[in-house]
Amino acid sequence: MIQLAIKDLKLFLKDRRSMLVTFAIPIALITLFAFAFGGAGKSSSKAKISLLVSDLDNTSASQGAIARLDTLKSIQLKALPLAEAQKAIENGDESSVLVVHQGFADSLKKGGSLPLELQYDESKEIEVGMLQQSLIPTIAMLPFNMGNSREMMGNRLAKMAGSSNTQAKEDIQAKSDNLFDAISKGVASGNGNKTKNNPASNFFGSDIKMTKLVKATNDNQLGLVQAVAGTAVMMLLFSVVGIGMGLLDEKQEGTLKRLLYTPMNPLNILFGKMISANVISILQLVIMFIYASLVFGLDIASHLPGLLLTIIATAFACSAFGVLLASFAKSRQQVQGLSTLIILVMSALGGSMIPLFLMPALMQKVAVISVNYWSIQGFYDVFWRNLPVLNATFLSRILVLLLIGLALNSWAVVMFRKNILKLT
Repeated sequence: MIQLAIKDLKLFLKDRRSMLVTFAIPIALITLFAFAFGGAGKSSSKAKISLLVSDLDNTSASQGAIARLDTLKSIQLKALPLAEAQKAIENGDESSVLVVHQGFADSLKKGGSLPLELQYDESKEIEVGMLQQSLIPTIAMLPFNMGNSREMMGNRLAKMAGSSNTQAKEDIQAKSDNLFDAISKGVASGNGNKTKNNPASNFFGSDIKMTKLVKATNDNQLGLVQAVAGTAVMMLLFSVVGIGMGLLDEKQEGTLKRLLYTPMNPLNILFGKMISANVISILQLVIMFIYASLVFGLDIASHLPGLLLTIIATAFACSAFGVLLASFAKSRQQVQGLSTLIILVMSALGGSMIPLFLMPALMQKVAVISVNYWSIQGFYDVFWRNLPVLNATFLSRILVLLLIGLALNSWAVVMFRKNILKLT
């Protein structure tokens, strides 16, 4: 019995595919998920969230407020004209812009509500929520640190009372001033003048207007787009690997050798496999999106040009990946083990398993090495951001997918000559 167990262990240790599935894949995924959810590396408190800012007031008061916000360790401010900032958000390059509207200085001086607006992409609400946590405390203190906190407290009390009578407002302001002085003395005596607490701070209301610049339209909800796009690309990668492995099956069965005896150019065998892989890939994606439309209501009719272009580019890149793996490997077992590891890592990294907007900034930057990333972002451009086909951002993603496909296909030709033809 012990000898049988030892025999099985020896066979297991000699089986590279079993070793890969048992150890390498789990380790790779644990590493990716740990980084994706912020559980690895240095403290995430050092990571800064990018925030665009557009100053429409353009006064010393607004510039002073922005300078205070720029001191926050968790936020990286970048000044841009409003039109450029909105375009960056609509293209998916940025998550939000803080707009300082005209009249900011006057409102700050009079103690009124601050005309601030945070325009954002709904798909990045988690990141925007983190921004709010950092922004609100500092913005809350702007009227007290830079404006007239005494007058602001009176205005807030008058607003709470709902009175529009001038005499009533004056009476409320007078009583507010007395209350302000009384609270100031209490705060000073209770804290020994060691605190920066302002007696009016409890009267602060939310001065940030939240506006969804990019949001769900035509019932194409974010979760549905993510589920369909992410799953479709990941499963396509597994499918094309199976198609590519047909080369190795033909080699093992002797079909490839018989084809080489024909007058045709040997590379035509590979090109034929590439064409069939592309056709099957396009068909698979089309069927998956039609299914999502019929069952879940995904609106594809309004986005046909962009959808078809993204499907073709995705199929070209993914099918090239499958053919390359088959040309690179020397056996079917090697392809199966290697492809599983690569596909799972690319899918986790590129946003198929974990939505990209949930990942830290570093992981979002690393994700660009994955085919999944460019494909999913292309589908986001079509269904979520509603970018036109001729939009530069959308076309750049299509171009990257085509370049990936071209590079992988070229590499496949080289490896086909080296590993398939010479060993047949």
